[in-house]
Amino acid sequence: MKDVPGALANAAKVLANANINIKTGSSFYVNEHPNAGVWSCFVDVSRATKSLDDIKKELKELDVVLEVILKEPKPAPFESIHFPVLHGNTRAVIMPIGAFWALWDGFERILKHSGLSAVLYDAGKKTGEHAAKRLKEIFGLSDKGLIQALSQAGQATGWAITEFRQVDFKRCTATIIVKDCFEAAAWRKKPYAVCHWTRGYLAGYMSTVFSNPVEAMETKCIAKGDKYCEFRVQRKI
Repeated sequence: MKDVPGALANAAKVLANANINIKTGSSFYVNEHPNAGVWSCFVDVSRATKSLDDIKKELKELDVVLEVILKEPKPAPFESIHFPVLHGNTRAVIMPIGAFWALWDGFERILKHSGLSAVLYDAGKKTGEHAAKRLKEIFGLSDKGLIQALSQAGQATGWAITEFRQVDFKRCTATIIVKDCFEAAAWRKKPYAVCHWTRGYLAGYMSTVFSNPVEAMETKCIAKGDKYCEFRVQRKI
């Protein structure tokens, strides 16, 4: 679909005129077509007054439509046209929370809690450092901009709702509140704090923000009954 005002409205009007109900939909860009966008939607055609072939023909006749793909979601209602899934320009994989629990629980049986916590923390730290550096490189962000971007990204990716409190750039310290953290949700109930990957991610990310190496400690955790997860960031000793 051409990247022009009214393109989406014109396409939707064709469906509405045929009594086709749009249930869900999203529009986005793809790298292969820099001057166009993609509109993907689930539609209910049970009461349609026109055939799908006629609908496809009418859509393709619109000067704003470049291509039309119709695919019946059977046997299950999955959107399978757009592969691979992208997070920005990077390939992404969608995993349910339960899959993380099964993965980490299996590792913990082998490595024990102390071993797994060290592995997850180190992996999270490297990931956080990389993410912050990429945001700096792509969007030219620094300091407060990077902090705001982390909060945005956390919600956009389903990771958590992140709030920064008491950020001190001179001392390289911060208190970070993480609500609905996916890691705590995956581990369910534990007698101890469990968000080691998140803790590492925040340490790596904030090391880039402060331009100084820092560590992160989890002082509250949803998995052990707290209302939210809390992390204290301080300069690495």
